[in-house]
Amino acid sequence: MKRRLFFLLTFLFVGIGMINAQVREVTGHVYSSEDRLPIIGASVLVVGTTQGTITGIDGDFKLSNVSVDAKTIRISYIGMKSAVINIKSELEVYLQPSAMALDEVVVTAMGISREKKALGYAVQDVKSDQLTQAASTSLSSALQGKVSGVEIAASSGMPGASAKVTFYIYMIPIFKN
Repeated sequence: MKRRLFFLLTFLFVGIGMINAQVREVTGHVYSSEDRLPIIGASVLVVGTTQGTITGIDGDFKLSNVSVDAKTIRISYIGMKSAVINIKSELEVYLQPSAMALDEVVVTAMGISREKKALGYAVQDVKSDQLTQAASTSLSSALQGKVSGVEIAASSGMPGASAKVTFYIYMIPIFKN
């Protein structure tokens, strides 16, 4: 009886060791290549799986139970170029900035994305220099008074507070005799 119990426990511990040998832990830090500061909230995802995490306050991350079959991870952040890195137990990643400028945005009431010249109705332009002249703390307050048919009311005077945006659609009836 003792011999059977000994073999059973031996096989149990060997099996647990084999299972643990098939996964690993990956840790690392994510920094900006411009100023070498940590990036908070960057997405870290094992490629080909749904396993992932985000970086902490010091730009650090920890992925537990990563399969030994997994070869790469993808690290992405808004305003930075995504990086695909080969997996090691300890990583230090520097993300490059992605310099893209917003040319123009066309907002339609129907949620359809179109070019301005393809629309069959009036379009009003607001240039970026008009928005930056106001020195506003948010996009909604910068647009206030610059777009006809749109009423923007701040919920409070605090910076970053929400705003109520109301679109007015005017229909002019045409009468024929």
